[in-house]
Amino acid sequence: MCTLGHIATTKQLAREGISAFRIARAIEAGRIRRLRRGVYGCTHVSRLMARAASVGGALTCVSILREAGVWAGNSRTLHIQLPPGTAKPSAPDITAHWESPRFPMKSKWRAGRLQSIWRAIHCLDDENAIATLESALHLGFLSSSEAERIAVHAPRRLRPGIDNLETNSGSGNETIVHRRLQAAGYSTTAQAHVPGMGHEDLLIEQCVGLDVDGREWHGEDRYEIDHARDLHVEGLGRHVLRISTSQIHVTWPSTLAVIERVVNDAIRERDRRRGRIVVRFDDPL
Repeated sequence: MCTLGHIATTKQLAREGISAFRIARAIEAGRIRRLRRGVYGCTHVSRLMARAASVGGALTCVSILREAGVWAGNSRTLHIQLPPGTAKPSAPDITAHWESPRFPMKSKWRAGRLQSIWRAIHCLDDENAIATLESALHLGFLSSSEAERIAVHAPRRLRPGIDNLETNSGSGNETIVHRRLQAAGYSTTAQAHVPGMGHEDLLIEQCVGLDVDGREWHGEDRYEIDHARDLHVEGLGRHVLRISTSQIHVTWPSTLAVIERVVNDAIRERDRRRGRIVVRFDDPL
């Protein structure tokens, strides 16, 4: 079973000399499990892959990306690939795609890395599609040369974002906020260095640090470290903000309004301090 991709049909097993009797014995012994009529899987096959096979599809798109830790938007439905003309499952938690693979499949039951990325950037909205590409590059799930291959087959609407891909964003949310702030006219630096404390997710106009995701993404241990860093950054004279996932995807207009207020105040304070320094050094006394 493992050599066949962890999932196999009765016909595939028969070609390997495995009879229906031996299949039944293996199921009874708990070595394999029946996923649907005529389809069997190893007991260690992933839950998502088993579910996809149970409805006659191959695991693909954002479902594979999530398994690898790559940003894939906020939807949690299972994405499967079906042969053309196959009836779509009626389950509300399944998104089905009909298509012939643009890139090689890993097996009959699982899309390859490039196929999954290619399908995802067609499936996701623009900002999540670009965040997915940047996340895949950052994590090494996708190489630069592979990204170029994918770009050739990407939707035209993504071209401006693809032409300006970066690889240093730590999460998809960072990419989304980074690009939204740039679209609003702000200068932003991803993964800005903080002396003595590592990096901040974003530095806006060289005067306000911004960290995204918070406790719900990083966990309790990371939460405490992040807040210790916030205090350290404030001690260095740089303002710092921290925003959650919901403040990015649910209440962004009000979040942006707060960021604009804090950044504009910080710019005025910085300019005021610089003005004092100029007066001090220009004073002939």
